[in-house]
Amino acid sequence: MNMNHTRQSGFNLLEVLIAIAIFAIGMMALASLQGNLTRSAADANTRTVAVNLAETLIETRRGFARVTDPTNTLPAYDDIADETITVTRGGITYTINSVVTPYWYNLAGDNFTTTEPGGSPIPDYKLMTVTVNWAAPDFRSVEGTEVAIGTGSITVADTISSLTSAASSRVLTQEKQDVAAPPVDYNPGARPDIVSLSLGDNKFKESLLPEPDVIRRNELVETRFDVITYSQTDAGALFLRREEFAVVSCECTLKAPSGDPETSGRRPTIWAGDEYAEGHFVDKPYGVEANNQQSAFCGICCRDHHDGGSSTDDHSDTAVNQYDPFKPTTEYWTTGTFDGDHKHYNRVRNGNNPPTLELADAVNDTYVEACKLVRKDGFFKVAQDFRQEDRHVFPEDFLDDQSEVDTYSDYVTEAADAYEDAAYPNYEAGPPCIGGPSPCVAEPDYGNPYPDDLGNNKFPTWTELPLAGEDTQQLRSRGLYIDYLSSDLRSVLDCLRSGGDEDSCQTGDVVLDRTLSTNILEIIPFYDVQLTFLNRWTETPTNTPVDTTNEGLEDDNAHSRGVASKEALGGSDVEASGHRGNLGLTDTAMINPQFSSDVMQDTIEVQAEDGSGGGGGTPNPGTDPVVAGNVSETVNGLQATDIEVIGLNGAVCDRTVGGYECSVPPAASNPRLKVYGYGKNNTDRYACSTGSVLVKNSQVVNGANAEAVFELHATPTNPEGTTYHIHVQSTACT
Repeated sequence: MNMNHTRQSGFNLLEVLIAIAIFAIGMMALASLQGNLTRSAADANTRTVAVNLAETLIETRRGFARVTDPTNTLPAYDDIADETITVTRGGITYTINSVVTPYWYNLAGDNFTTTEPGGSPIPDYKLMTVTVNWAAPDFRSVEGTEVAIGTGSITVADTISSLTSAASSRVLTQEKQDVAAPPVDYNPGARPDIVSLSLGDNKFKESLLPEPDVIRRNELVETRFDVITYSQTDAGALFLRREEFAVVSCECTLKAPSGDPETSGRRPTIWAGDEYAEGHFVDKPYGVEANNQQSAFCGICCRDHHDGGSSTDDHSDTAVNQYDPFKPTTEYWTTGTFDGDHKHYNRVRNGNNPPTLELADAVNDTYVEACKLVRKDGFFKVAQDFRQEDRHVFPEDFLDDQSEVDTYSDYVTEAADAYEDAAYPNYEAGPPCIGGPSPCVAEPDYGNPYPDDLGNNKFPTWTELPLAGEDTQQLRSRGLYIDYLSSDLRSVLDCLRSGGDEDSCQTGDVVLDRTLSTNILEIIPFYDVQLTFLNRWTETPTNTPVDTTNEGLEDDNAHSRGVASKEALGGSDVEASGHRGNLGLTDTAMINPQFSSDVMQDTIEVQAEDGSGGGGGTPNPGTDPVVAGNVSETVNGLQATDIEVIGLNGAVCDRTVGGYECSVPPAASNPRLKVYGYGKNNTDRYACSTGSVLVKNSQVVNGANAEAVFELHATPTNPEGTTYHIHVQSTACT
């Protein structure tokens, strides 16, 4: 008999329930594990924060400036005592308890005691025991730490010596002016680009070549350079100190005081004798970045570079609290939301006229800013603005010889010393002026007169082409910068000049405890900077018989400026010019009404001769008609200083600091002015003639090769004057 067996496929209900139960149990275990891991991570983070808080308090107390401070103006060793502080981090409140135990060294017993011996009120050491307690819900104890559920506690202890770090180094070295630091070899820079200035005591200072970084997407610039102090002996050079500087130009958006000083930014970082001292937070107007396609430093530049507000920590010398103490009083707000702040501006189109500076006078207005930054404790901080006090143009072969370097070094150091000695209270209202042959003198009622003959007949006033057989030579320009000299700094320097030492002369924020040097030239904040590739170069007559290169700014000085070439026989006056402040180091166009008055220049005569010495002669100012004007833009992603010009068909054209000029011979056939360098791929941009309008001969609107060609004279007369402005915009000319 045949029997058929039927097999059932699939799962029955019981099997499904068992599978679900197993899965659920596994997921519950996984969830429990995840919770434990999360809680353990949170506990570890809480404990790390607590340890950091304890260590921060100890290191803060260790950083005292004096053993005792009767005036309570500086942190002192004697002030280290028991204290309790409450801090909130990540929603958790930490209570920091510090217990300080004094210890004296007992010479007789060769041991330490907590009992004060007679006549020694200051202990040799202090044991600082810091306990940090916190309350955190569901806190889990960690093996090895006995804590209650819901609380946590850690203890960190360390000793603090009564000797400051600088004083300790003096004991170790037995040399008053040397700090006990590991010796670091240094290779001084090569002249003539880098010049070592002698400070005395076998110490030298030199500035490295400034190198710009052009942020192409916004055509804003960041320039960096270092100032190195080193010692030089027969055995070689040793690094002593570095000041790192950066300069940035930024687009910012204006904001009103927030009520929170840490949001509104800091007072400027200033020079305090042997280091830069960081400014304090204060509630004041501030700014934020207008976009994120610019220097990484624009965040703090926009935020901090504002004045106004008030704080109990403000200096009595009001100029110390300002980013540009030399700015005219008319450039500060005296009422309203931005009271006390310096005024900010943006460049805007003004119909068919040259663009104007528009005052940023409302919250969320856009403006352009330029900031000086200095590295402090590893981070760049916004400092008081650069201020150039002197400038010189030199031939290519000057400073090749050590004797020439010595001459220039003597001049710069004497000039800086004399400038400081001539400074007087509130000198920013009428500062001494450096430079020969007829420099300014200090106010007769204050300070000491600036020497009239300083710099006379020390430097070459002319050069020749060919030079060393070459028809071109790289002219060079150098500038002397001096930071604002605070009243505290001037008091310390006056005291040192009178025979005081670093202890008796310290005043306010100026405490000479870093290098322990009393050398005046080490304390005055001055530096000599090579400016060749940041200056604009022009000639008179324009471009002949001598022409100089004047290319737009490129990364790492890849552009050419100041190279003089012989175009004909004769003489030319060649001028290097640039803004004396931050703008001169970023090659940024005008951002305030004082731009023109803050442009500095120096001139050298260049004689173009033939091979036998013929040619040359007194530079002829030229009699040809001159067409000139400003060059400007109102285009996002473009900087006016990158717009270039060239003369065509006999016209001779050149860029100047803020514009251009063309010499137009009357006999020239169809002379033209070509404007270029403002194009961008897949973008329309228009070069327009404003003010007195030049006729446009041709133009290319779109792309990287955008250009415009203008007629420079029409039959029968030449347009002559200084009102033929060129403006680049993103809309068609009207």
